[in-house]
Amino acid sequence: MKIGFVGAGIVGTSLAFLLSKSGTDVSGFLSRSFESAKRSATLTKTTAFSCYEELLKNSDVIIISTNDSSISDVVNKLLEHKDMLKEKIFCHLSGALSLEVLHPLNLEGGYIMVMHPIQTCPSFDAALELLPKSYFTLEGCEKAVKIGKEIVNKISGKYIVVENINKPLYHAACVVASNYLVALSKLSLLLLKESGFPFEEYSDALIPLMEGTLKNIKEKGINGALTGPIARGDVNTVELHLKNIQDQNLINLYKNLGKLALEISYEKGNLSKEKYFELEGILNG
Repeated sequence: MKIGFVGAGIVGTSLAFLLSKSGTDVSGFLSRSFESAKRSATLTKTTAFSCYEELLKNSDVIIISTNDSSISDVVNKLLEHKDMLKEKIFCHLSGALSLEVLHPLNLEGGYIMVMHPIQTCPSFDAALELLPKSYFTLEGCEKAVKIGKEIVNKISGKYIVVENINKPLYHAACVVASNYLVALSKLSLLLLKESGFPFEEYSDALIPLMEGTLKNIKEKGINGALTGPIARGDVNTVELHLKNIQDQNLINLYKNLGKLALEISYEKGNLSKEKYFELEGILNG
């Protein structure tokens, strides 16, 4: 099984590197920029292809690791070589796009699959560390998914086979868990700076708190991990927070997040109905 990549970004290059290290035959890279393909090929000790014909001739599995908006263009380029598509396995790594974008390749005798890593990869080194610890969702033709399982196993990852899920909603969940966690951290820092806290000297002060929370979520689940004034039904503290936040946008964010925390706390059985409605009134006020 020889695996080739279209796209020479961080995730594709990292995946190819990990596969090469595991003894898997990675054929090489094709990219819009030949220089990018050469860089990734050098890192992985593989080949930089100059055209789709070379890629198809030297690969049994083609992983499309471009940005989402380029995937359909790649499919169209592959379709220009219809006589070379039969029995090949084609895969994209997008979380938001469904299997449908690869369907024309299936009509020409190829096997298709989506293999999405549930992970954020800001750099090559980070990806090498994080991908082996990550889940990958797999969806597609039985033969392709079987290969997907082998690929994930080769890099010591974990896979989840899915079918007919709402991909945009699934991807939105991943974005909230990753990108919006960063945005939430920004909200915390804005409030910290507004309080007069010596932020410049102790910019990492909240990191142990966040790490502790993630540990609690992992060990106790969402409901079990919730602590703080809303979980305790501490109305006075919530009112104090809202009185002291000056920026209306930050107030709105605090209230909306507070409403979610309130629902978690009520599900957990922490609050009486009276306390629930009192806090709800404050957060809606």
